[in-house]
Amino acid sequence: MTYQSGPILKEAQKQTLYGTILGGSSVIKPDRGKNCYLAMRDSNRTWLEYKIEILSDFFKIDQNTVKKDKNTFRCYSVAFPIFNDIYAKFYIDGEKYINKEMLELLSDEAWMTWFLDAGRKSKRKAYLRTQKFGEEGTRVIAEYFNSLDCDCEAHKSRDRHEIVFTNKGAFELLKYVAPKIPACMLQYFD
Repeated sequence: MTYQSGPILKEAQKQTLYGTILGGSSVIKPDRGKNCYLAMRDSNRTWLEYKIEILSDFFKIDQNTVKKDKNTFRCYSVAFPIFNDIYAKFYIDGEKYINKEMLELLSDEAWMTWFLDAGRKSKRKAYLRTQKFGEEGTRVIAEYFNSLDCDCEAHKSRDRHEIVFTNKGAFELLKYVAPKIPACMLQYFD
């Protein structure tokens, strides 16, 4: 079934959606079919189910919503026209794309989602995987966070791009991210 319209994307949903796309989820443009859809995956079922709950207007919720592969849980939204707009914002020629203007649309909620999807912290630093955005996108992201006093560097390790936040930068980033972490995820975020 092809939907000509669909649910309205609320602001909180938009921020979760933006954050998870930046963190590794994908908007899929099917070869056949009019509308794109969201594909999310995670090794943590609790986190995936939390995001599905926030974005529930865009999923068919039943016992088959979340599927398990070997070590990963996956889910796919219904294909709605809103995902065509999101695809146009985050992809160019089928590749993920980021610019400063897009980053300025993010709230603390989007940062938190992005960080829980693609980040990690050590005792003194924080890290954010940015491989999907390549060298140029990683540089744009680093410049953006540095402009917010979240001191960081674009880093490449084993052919993988990531942002490495300094001690001060990690503290500043986590000052915004930590209060937004849902209770169901606090045990994973120590």
